[in-house]
Amino acid sequence: MVKHWTEAELSAELKKLTIIADSREQVNNHLTEWWEQKGIQYITRKLDVGDYSVQIGDMTLEEDIVIERKRNLDEIAGNFTSARERFEREFLRAKASGTKVFLIIENATWEDIYLHNYRSQLSEKSLVASLLSFQIRFNITILFCAPQNTPRLIYNLLYYAAREQLKRWK
Repeated sequence: MVKHWTEAELSAELKKLTIIADSREQVNNHLTEWWEQKGIQYITRKLDVGDYSVQIGDMTLEEDIVIERKRNLDEIAGNFTSARERFEREFLRAKASGTKVFLIIENATWEDIYLHNYRSQLSEKSLVASLLSFQIRFNITILFCAPQNTPRLIYNLLYYAAREQLKRWK
């Protein structure tokens, strides 16, 4: 018979949650400052895929869930043009290992794409096609977010992924 976690046990275990920030991730002070203010633990080290993942104690979920963060539409447009092969390889690795990827794009909405509210010369049609093709091909979830909400969104995604994983571990 499988024993289930009580809510108190789950809560106690989730207090051990630590966000992993990839050491190559740049310009993330708005994230780390918010986490520090909220008493959320984080560490910086290299991740093979994505910019953020999570661990609980000594158990890591970096093969289960990662978050790829882009600062704006110009950054993601660059990933689909000059750095497309490298970008695609990262998503291929995630898909091959069964890792769920959330792609957060800050400072943007679908409307910003349709109105070409970005500097890149990549057409709106090409950007939409690339985003939606990647979403389907690699089973990623695309989320647009204001930068002030990104640290909370990352924490919430990782918290609930960890919570669901813990339920399966016991």
